[in-house]
Amino acid sequence: MKVYKLYLVQYYYLGKRYYKCGLTTKKNVDDRFKYDKLKYNLQKFSIIKSGYLKGLMKDDNKEKELFKLIMDKFPENNYIKNGKRYFHNEWFKEQINGITEVRKYNQDEVDVAKEFIINNTAIKFKDLLICRN
Repeated sequence: MKVYKLYLVQYYYLGKRYYKCGLTTKKNVDDRFKYDKLKYNLQKFSIIKSGYLKGLMKDDNKEKELFKLIMDKFPENNYIKNGKRYFHNEWFKEQINGITEVRKYNQDEVDVAKEFIINNTAIKFKDLLICRN
């Protein structure tokens, strides 16, 4: 059985700051980006917040829930094409594993993402085991 983590990271790419939320099966979120940091020179990489998903199973809905929450609270930052709203509002020319499509976050969005992770995950693995009961 795999354990999944929901995370929020910050990094600089081509001199601009970016944030990324996502899911990983890596116990250490830093390991998920190890290759990308070297190959694409992602700088000042830091994990803002991460937590284990309750239930010890993949829960894509939590990531989608977080994206929807941010889109609904900050519609001015959504990309809109043909009347459809999209979470990602910027694209890299290079195909970087899992981060070619990104969203330029403002600080309020970062705060909402951080709070969501705190409220919807077990921050420590031992707490995840308690959550299962």
